[in-house]
Amino acid sequence: MTKGQTVLITGAGRGIGMAVAETLAAEGYDLILNYRKDQGKSAANLQRFQAEETRVRVRLAQADIGETRDIQAMIKNLRADGVERIDHLVLNAAAAPFKGFMEMTRSDWKLLFNTNLIGNTACVQEVAPLMSDGGTICAISSMGSQRVLPKYPLGIAKSALENLVRYLEVELHPRNIRVNGVCAGMVNTDMAKFLKDLWPSLHDRYEHSPRRWLLEPQEVADIVSFLISDRSSAIRGTTLTADLGMSLEA
Repeated sequence: MTKGQTVLITGAGRGIGMAVAETLAAEGYDLILNYRKDQGKSAANLQRFQAEETRVRVRLAQADIGETRDIQAMIKNLRADGVERIDHLVLNAAAAPFKGFMEMTRSDWKLLFNTNLIGNTACVQEVAPLMSDGGTICAISSMGSQRVLPKYPLGIAKSALENLVRYLEVELHPRNIRVNGVCAGMVNTDMAKFLKDLWPSLHDRYEHSPRRWLLEPQEVADIVSFLISDRSSAIRGTTLTADLGMSLEA
């Protein structure tokens, strides 16, 4: 049963986050949709979604997930707005420079870890106290956690995130909060063209593969929906790989 259950999705304003929001709304979950700043495409997308969605309750929650104080303020504001329980947390927000490690600066490292590791952990710390028995956490990872990709330091942060999934599962198990992740391959979002320019040889190889290689955001959203549902009750501390089988081939 999803009626009456609430899901908080970070980085919900575009791509995978928006697909997850649309999918879960169709399934009857009430939504809390996080976005980073009031100006820009993400905020506009979410305002439009909130205005048009009539099946479930949709709240918007502004916070930069890279700033712990923002996360604390977001949860404080939600409590003041009457939110007493959050059943599921989807950690989708991400931020990173795109450069080689020999070029990384101190501020680059702060950007990389503040959102993808420190911020995600802070979200769990703030949201878990609002979860009841049977709550779930789902973290969105990417193929850079498993493969070395040029100018993609986000990969090592995603590796750490996948390990965090395992540690959080053990730590939160006594409260019956399940923690899992999804490691997505190449996804057809507004980042796809940028990554094509960043990795031209990889894209050329994929284009000549007999496999379909570009995931749709909806396909990732369907896996998230499964992982936060009771249908996946036996899956704990696991990051599922969804890459259309591309990692099976050299």
